[in-house]
Amino acid sequence: MKSVTRLTGLLAAFWAFGFSPAAQADEPPAAAQSEEQTEAAATDEPSAVDSEQDSAEPTQEPKPEAKVNVRVQGITQDKLSNNVNLYIDTMDKSEFDGSERHQHLLSENIDKALRVFGYYNSQISYQLKQTSPKPTLIATVDVGEPVKIEATDIELTGAALKDEAFQKLSKKVPEKGAILEHEAYDDYKSSLEKLAQQRGYFDAEFPVHQLQVMPSTNQGWWHMVFNSGERYRYGDIRFQHAQIREDYLRNILKIKSGDAYLINDISEMTSDYSSSNWFQSVMVKPTLHEDSKLVDLDVLMYPKKKNSMELGVGYATDSGPHAQIGWTRPWINSRGHSLRSNLYVSSPKQTFEATYKMPLLENPLNYYYEYSLGFEKEDDSDTDTQSTAATAAALRYWNHPTGWQYSAGVRARYDKFTQADFSEKTWLLYPTATISRSRISGGSFPDRADTLSLTVDFGRKLWTSDVDFYRIRATAGWIKRFAHNHRFLTRADIGYLHTSDFKRMPPALRFFAGGDRSVRGYGYKKISPKDKNGKLLGASRLATTTLEYQYQVVDGWWWASFFDAGLAADKFTSDELRYGAGMGVRWASPVGAIKLDIATPVRDKDDSKNIQFYIGLGTEL
Repeated sequence: MKSVTRLTGLLAAFWAFGFSPAAQADEPPAAAQSEEQTEAAATDEPSAVDSEQDSAEPTQEPKPEAKVNVRVQGITQDKLSNNVNLYIDTMDKSEFDGSERHQHLLSENIDKALRVFGYYNSQISYQLKQTSPKPTLIATVDVGEPVKIEATDIELTGAALKDEAFQKLSKKVPEKGAILEHEAYDDYKSSLEKLAQQRGYFDAEFPVHQLQVMPSTNQGWWHMVFNSGERYRYGDIRFQHAQIREDYLRNILKIKSGDAYLINDISEMTSDYSSSNWFQSVMVKPTLHEDSKLVDLDVLMYPKKKNSMELGVGYATDSGPHAQIGWTRPWINSRGHSLRSNLYVSSPKQTFEATYKMPLLENPLNYYYEYSLGFEKEDDSDTDTQSTAATAAALRYWNHPTGWQYSAGVRARYDKFTQADFSEKTWLLYPTATISRSRISGGSFPDRADTLSLTVDFGRKLWTSDVDFYRIRATAGWIKRFAHNHRFLTRADIGYLHTSDFKRMPPALRFFAGGDRSVRGYGYKKISPKDKNGKLLGASRLATTTLEYQYQVVDGWWWASFFDAGLAADKFTSDELRYGAGMGVRWASPVGAIKLDIATPVRDKDDSKNIQFYIGLGTEL
């Protein structure tokens, strides 16, 4: 209210000396408004006062009826016209009678609406026109020339003077000659305040902040002095209610006592601890100490329940109906060890796997070991496969901040299988290494995503394997949404298996193509070399690719068209390539993409004209 007092005194002084104000401080109800607006007098001496922003409050009483309609013409810019209409809508309709008082009130509001965007010299004329059912008061507005910025004087003091973030913000100050808009002034002032709070300048203030206007010369000036004060730093960081050892928790921290405060650190800290899967909720309670300029952090952690289960049922064309049961123990001891298991059951295939995870003290979130045991059984007449296998693995993982994940270790499996008419028992013990990255933006039906993965397996009789082999497999996928209704998807998969004893390799390590996530138009794993009886053998080479375009017909529903190509053969040659094309429907459900596709082979070398239907649920890459 001090600013209002200063404004009243200033106006009184102008009137005492015989001057009349040329422009008054405006208080728009809806448009952006500066903290300080100006009074400009006929003396051509610019002066500045604080302004206040008022918003018209909705009333519950019945609106009084206007005696005349009001129409404003002559304003060509939409933003000016819209703001004028906002001001007029807030006026008392009982005053709408076409009188000189009504015209005076209209002029005041139109002037205020235009000044927000730098137009201080508008001219308004009125005409009362007889129309039915009531007369119309026509206001013809000449907005005049806008006030332009003559100079900007932004003075930064305090510790923020050497802060690069504030130096970058200073580049957003409008240049000389730009139209003086209150919104730009307010936005910059708010940006300074917001940045100060985000970066720990909790004592920041504006000793001076003024927006000056001289309407007679169409000139305006910014004046700001921003004192950031001293930047706060982290004090004590304490963990409460945590069931995990404090040394493990501290090694996840990316900040330490004495570091400069940054609000992004707090968000990242909460995200890191939540992603550990140890806690039901994580909250950070900051405590500011003005005397020492320190911020103490109390991290409130509430453990997850010791056991959780997930049940799921579904249907896919490749496997028919299936059920899945997952059980997880997110923490077993104070070192954050965990155990998870998964059981999958469908008509052709059943699998079970249990995995024990051991985070490392050095960096529990990104460095860990996993030990797993599994069982696989498959009896699929469509792929001529009968197999029973026991598996085990011991792997070390490294997660890099850039999103790349590296793993290396040893896998073992014992398979008893029949593929086509050949039966065998095989023991394999082999080192394995994987590098992968997955980036997804936009939820379960992403607007943007990309995945990359490369796995190398290397088996030798030297370390008790029954077969000498090496196997390489690389996959890639990409999704991008354009212009809201357009979406593209591509996938690629390539594999290479080298061995002199292919028949002893278990079906799980051979290559097959065809099916929903391979070459559509062909049945699941139906692309493969065959024996003399036409039974599938599996391949030592694999290459498939997909190109798909999707168009959003209505919200959440997409039409898709696609073209697939690929091979599963004993050598890479264009003669082995199979092609498929088709179309389908996608529903962006809360749990992921639900897909229905119809596809057929294209120029099949066996002259196949089959039509395949595919139903699927889940990730697209």
